Amino acid sequence: MSASVLLRGLVLLLLGAALALPGLWRGKGGPAAPAWIENARALERQTDSLLVGRAPPAIARASAEPPTAAELEVLAAASRRAPLYAVLPARTASVEAQAPARALSGRAAAVGFRVRAAPGDSVWVRLLDETGVLDSLRVRADDNGGYAGAFRVRPPRPGWREWTVQAGDASARTGAWVDSAGAPRVLVRAGFPHWESKFLVRALEESGAAVETAFDLGRGQSVVQGGSGLSPERLARADAVILLNGAPAGDGDRRMLQDWAAARGGGVLLVGGQARSGAFGLVEGVGARSVDGPSLTWALPPELAPLPADRVRSGAVVFGGARPGASMAAMSGDAGLLAMRPLGRGRAASLGLTETWRWRMEAGRVREHREFWRALVDWLASAPRGPLTVRVPEPVGPAGARREVVVYAADGAAASAPPLLVTRPNRRADTVSLVADAARPGVLRGAFLPADSGLYTFAFAGAAPSAAYLATAAAGPADDAWARLSMLASQSGGRMLPADSLRPLIRRLAPEGADDGARLPLGWMLFWALLLAAAAEWAIRRMRGQV
Repeated sequence: MSASVLLRGLVLLLLGAALALPGLWRGKGGPAAPAWIENARALERQTDSLLVGRAPPAIARASAEPPTAAELEVLAAASRRAPLYAVLPARTASVEAQAPARALSGRAAAVGFRVRAAPGDSVWVRLLDETGVLDSLRVRADDNGGYAGAFRVRPPRPGWREWTVQAGDASARTGAWVDSAGAPRVLVRAGFPHWESKFLVRALEESGAAVETAFDLGRGQSVVQGGSGLSPERLARADAVILLNGAPAGDGDRRMLQDWAAARGGGVLLVGGQARSGAFGLVEGVGARSVDGPSLTWALPPELAPLPADRVRSGAVVFGGARPGASMAAMSGDAGLLAMRPLGRGRAASLGLTETWRWRMEAGRVREHREFWRALVDWLASAPRGPLTVRVPEPVGPAGARREVVVYAADGAAASAPPLLVTRPNRRADTVSLVADAARPGVLRGAFLPADSGLYTFAFAGAAPSAAYLATAAAGPADDAWARLSMLASQSGGRMLPADSLRPLIRRLAPEGADDGARLPLGWMLFWALLLAAAAEWAIRRMRGQV
């Protein structure tokens, strides 16, 4: 049989294989394997498979190089479909900063942070602004190499405010638009004057809060500062109301307070026995006993301040549990001491401790006692009062990358929301298109592209700005890039970890029988085989003089 006949037969065989056997080369068809991204080129090759079709169980970025803006854009979209795991940079620690959820001038807020380091490592974390170092603390990474915490801040003035969090040789920037708010206006209602009411009022006045008091002396006698005891007119002048243990409060007063908090955005604190009525849907199972300072455990929102674990014994009304919609923020053993909840547009809380003055007078914790009460009042007085709230999830980042804007709407407010305007650094205003989130009623989402560096502010038509985004210079190998990568990983359910831990973790995450995507390059193999056969046929014909 001649060579030319064999070559023609080989060509026909290859063509038949290309038509009849494609399924043989397509992979195993089992569950998807984790996506392994070695470098930027690997990410570019896998972009389509990461964003379309079956989502992998995990995405692993193995590169120790800083991610570029283009990489972050792809990873941001891919991390919505699968958890992202990434290698820590070659440094002692990495850090991401989290902006306050809502910042008001003169009110307590929290700048959160997450630190990644070697398990057990101790790292100094510092908070800075334009004036220098504001606060610092030493943290120790847990067994997974992580630590999450927050710094309490109190922005002094409205407008854009920026902070930097440093952890070792790493740093991350964040910021927030600070809305205007004066000192909280607090109405304190008490029974016969006692140590708790005296030192509570003193602590709030020392902190700069505006305090009005109403003391019931019994036998129909009262001492009231600033007008009558409790009325709609007086509530209109207050941001928060504190009902101390023993203060007279009937069912009508409680209904008035509950309606005021829910409709007007005020805050109400029930102290001690005021929680017995079960009002405001806070607690159940109320009883009385003494508690010791070292027995207290706290699970407060980050902008609040706990009382120290000093050897102080305080009288208390303890709670058996929190009602649906409320959460327990302080415990003594299995007994609750502080319950908190949103209440319509306002907030409500119930505090079981009735002798916090002992921390101030017996333990000498004047500053801590003052900050405990001021931060609690700030929280009560700072609920979002408007029907629409704008938030930029990542308020600081590089120019040139698409950014998301989220609007939270109260019941019925989304349908009548006015246009949301973004004002660019050149003072040109554009409208942000908002789309309802089908999975979350009352949430609207939009996006914008900050083309130039500078401050972008957001405001509803006819209203003052309520959110902002600071676009920095081009990304590149900067701490901002690592911070955003760490944020994407944590938001997706993944995390950043040392290089030697990434591959073992991804192997554990791979489902049994996973299709690892290793495929023979069928298209290229057939192409080169056909080309080689054609070249051989041409050479044989050439030698025979047929061409």
